[in-house]
Amino acid sequence: MASEAQRPVVILYEHALLGEGIAKYLQEQLGVEATVASALNLQAVTSALALGPAVVIFELTEPLGQVDLTALAPYAVLIDVSTVVKPGPALHPDAAGLQRILQAVRSIGRSTGSSRASRRNLDE
Repeated sequence: MASEAQRPVVILYEHALLGEGIAKYLQEQLGVEATVASALNLQAVTSALALGPAVVIFELTEPLGQVDLTALAPYAVLIDVSTVVKPGPALHPDAAGLQRILQAVRSIGRSTGSSRASRRNLDE
């Protein structure tokens, strides 16, 4: 398993705007860069999870539902944003789970003194 300092944040998205938006938010708020991959591309998902992430932020989609995230990322904090992103009125960022995401990612930095991870888009 990778050391805490090397364990990335992985974002598995169905909608690129959401995935890239969360990655940009983490960069702006915490200076953390994330590996992003389409949840619709199971090879990209497997490659991203093979990095041994500390945090996995994901949208649960049909293809991703076939993957056991707890087996592929057994030590990661798993955050399912699909449960809070729904059609209807805009949600306050706290209600949408952004504070939970920040808290989970910050915990990486507290345990290592650094919260920086390398950024890659595995779908390109």
